[in-house]
Amino acid sequence: MVELLMVYSALALIGPATFPVHSEGFMPFQQNYILWKAIGFAGLGFFQARWIVQWLYSEKHKQSLVPVAFWWLSLGGALLELLYFLRQQDSVGIAGYCISAVPYTRNLMLIYGRKKEAVEMK
Repeated sequence: MVELLMVYSALALIGPATFPVHSEGFMPFQQNYILWKAIGFAGLGFFQARWIVQWLYSEKHKQSLVPVAFWWLSLGGALLELLYFLRQQDSVGIAGYCISAVPYTRNLMLIYGRKKEAVEMK
């Protein structure tokens, strides 16, 4: 799935300067308007929910903290939004969400790397 998403992203970014690349689009189920609106709103929902999760987590601990769920929601929301912008053939949205996935993924790698080290130390 991730590989397919990267291929679609690359095609959208290196394609011709004028959009749409193809009048009928190139994403699966391109003509299903409701499906793609649902994907777009789901991505937006994931992306916005991360702030609520972070806020509640910080309130619970009485200090500003970022839980692991924040990074998972960020990554999930960014991927869903990327899918939506690929369908829309919007190079600005595609570029923005391709780039934003990098720090989310790296933060998750750092978190799980530290947890793995802690387990190995025991």
